[in-house]
Order: sequence, then C-alpha cells, then structure tokens
Amino acid sequence: MRSTGNEAAQLWTYGNEKTGTEWSERKESGMRQELSIKAQQEAGQRAHQGQSVPPRRRRSEGPNRQEQIKRQNYAQQLQQQVRKGKRLTAALFFTWCFLVVNLIFLLVLYRKVRSMDELLEQAVLQTRVSAAVDQKEQAGHTDSGITTDAADAMGQAVQTVKEDYPDIWGLDRVDSPRKRTERQVLDRLAELAEENRLIDEIYGDRKSYPDKLLEALANNPEMAGFVAGYPDGKPKSTGLTESEKEKEFPLFLQWDPRWGYDSYGDDSNIGLAGCGPTCISMVLYYLTGDEKLTPDVIGEYSMKNGYYVSGVGTAWALLEDVPAMYGVDVVQQGIKEENLKQALDWGGVAVCSMSEGDFTAAGHFIVIYGYDSEGFLVNDPNCVARSRQHWSWDSLRGQIKNMWLYQKG
Repeated sequence: MRSTGNEAAQLWTYGNEKTGTEWSERKESGMRQELSIKAQQEAGQRAHQGQSVPPRRRRSEGPNRQEQIKRQNYAQQLQQQVRKGKRLTAALFFTWCFLVVNLIFLLVLYRKVRSMDELLEQAVLQTRVSAAVDQKEQAGHTDSGITTDAADAMGQAVQTVKEDYPDIWGLDRVDSPRKRTERQVLDRLAELAEENRLIDEIYGDRKSYPDKLLEALANNPEMAGFVAGYPDGKPKSTGLTESEKEKEFPLFLQWDPRWGYDSYGDDSNIGLAGCGPTCISMVLYYLTGDEKLTPDVIGEYSMKNGYYVSGVGTAWALLEDVPAMYGVDVVQQGIKEENLKQALDWGGVAVCSMSEGDFTAAGHFIVIYGYDSEGFLVNDPNCVARSRQHWSWDSLRGQIKNMWLYQKG
C-alpha cells in the first residue's frame, strides 16, 4: 500500500531526527558538566593553596565604570577647591576688618594727640601772657607795649603786654603759601579748625571776614589772632616794645595789631598788603635806630606819595627813595651770593623781591640781615616760622627777582 509505505518512511525519518537531537543535547550537557566539575576542582585547588578566586568580570563594568570614577574624583576635587575658596575669602574678610579697625584706632589716636598739642600750645600761650602781664605790673609804669588778642582767644580779658607779637603767635613750621580757590580756602580752614580753637571760631563766623583775609589765614595759621581781631579793625597801640629794642634785628610783622589794621593798598590793609613798608621799617631801624619809623608810618607815606600801584603792589622805587631820605645808601647789584655776603660783612642788610615759592604765592618782600655756617638769616614780615630757619643760597636764588643792598651812610 502506497500510503502505508509513506507513513513508515516519515516515522523512520522523525525517529532518526529525534534521536540525533537528543544525542546532541546530551553531549552538550555532558560537556557543561565536565567544565563545571573542572572549574570546581580548580577553585578547590586555589582555595587549598591560599589563592583568591578572581571575580568574573562583567562586560558592562568596563569603560562606563572608569568614567564614573573619573567623574566622582572630579566632583571631589571641585568641592575641595570650593571649600578652599571659602576659607580664603573668610580669611581676607577678617584681615580687611582688622585693618579697618586699626586704621580707625590710629585716626582716633591722631586726633587725641593733636588735641593734646593744641591744649599744650594754649597753656604755653597763657603762661606767656600771664608772665608778661605780671612783669608789667611789677614794673609799676606804662610803656609802649602791644595789645594782643591772645587772652580773648582763651576767654580772658585783653591785656597789654611787653612780649613780642612774634613770640606769642609764632609757630615752628608753616607750609609754603599757595593759591587756592574759595572752596579750597574753606576746606583748609576746616582742617586748621580741628587743631586750633581760635580758627574754629573764625571759621564758624567766616562771613564776617573778607575773602582775602581768610585766604591769608589758610596760608599762615600764625595770623589767627590778627584775623580774630579784624572786626574791631583798629590799631592797638604804637611804638616798639622793650624786647624789640633789646634786639639787633627784631622781626616786624605786617599783621601785628599795632599797625596791621591800618589801611593800605586796594581796599586792604598793611596786614595783607604791607610787606614793602614793613621791610623798609626794619631796614631803617637796623641801620639808624629810629623807633618812630614803624610800618604804619612808612605805609602812610607810600600811599600819600603814589608809591602803591593799584593792582600791582608797592613800587620798587619806595625801597630806594625812603631810605635815602634818612641817610641810608642803597645799591642794586647782580643777584650773586658774594655781593650779598660782602654787604652783610660790611654791616649792611638786604631787601629781596620774591617770586612765587617758599615765601609767597604771588609777590613778596623779605629782609636778609646775616649769615652763618648754616645759611642766611631772614626776617619775613609775613611769617615767624620762616624767619626762624636758615636758608641756603641755592634755595633763595631761584626765587629772588631783585635785590637791594643797604649801608649806613
């Protein structure tokens, strides 16, 4: 039967295929068992010999795991840098605070020291005034003294004293004068007011004073007493003091109350514009001993006879004409050190017209009356401090515009 034969053939074929598949599976299973047994034996041998069994690596733990480690290390480094930055910022902040606190402490200490200096100066000034008054009372008579506003500055009565005005108001040092705007003048006075009670009062009532007077005070705080007395505007007394008469070359200040308030120049006074007449007064007293030729006398003669040039100042002709009237010889020679020293060696004195520099911010006259190993001796009618120091020829030469040499005829 054909159909029966075909079915037998199919059954035989199926049987063979099944038998082959089962055999392959059995073979593969046997190989796995052999490998497993072999691996267990090797592991047992390693364990017996003290060796660790290496872990099986996963394919997924290769590059990805290394990248994760790198990222973790980078994050840790970044956190460390941030912490370091915070610590550094905190250290800088505390350092800055420490410096600020120390700076404030130093400023407070500086102000206290300056305040103590001011109190000391006032105490010395009070002692001088009191001593001068006591001396006058003991003398039992009235002489040609000067009236000072120093007592007013300390809330005391005005007294007539014998002591020189330069000794009362002179300072050890004054900065070189310079031109200032109105705002700069007020700023400078505000600074001086912190150190000087009298200037503080002037600054508080600054509208009562001319701008030129405030500018002069800003350049020279020695003028505080003169400026404070300006509202009264009257000369205090005339004549020289006994102390001045005892000196060979006394310093006359143009802003001395004895004559400083006298009118001179363009709506001004001797205190501000009278350096020329004050220098001539010193020269005539040094060489002739005439006590009557005070700065106010010379200033009045200058104004009446046209020696003051409006907008310019005292004419140079005054420095030649007036001394000649009193028998004093005057010559103009080259501005040389040897010419000046020769005149001084012969007993003469010199007047110099000065340009902008150590003595003035515009124009000025000074007297040179001697020299020694330390330099030349100067009487500056506008400043006590500059009159107390020596000046080298090198420092003077560049500022001298003209020089007059005087000898007793």
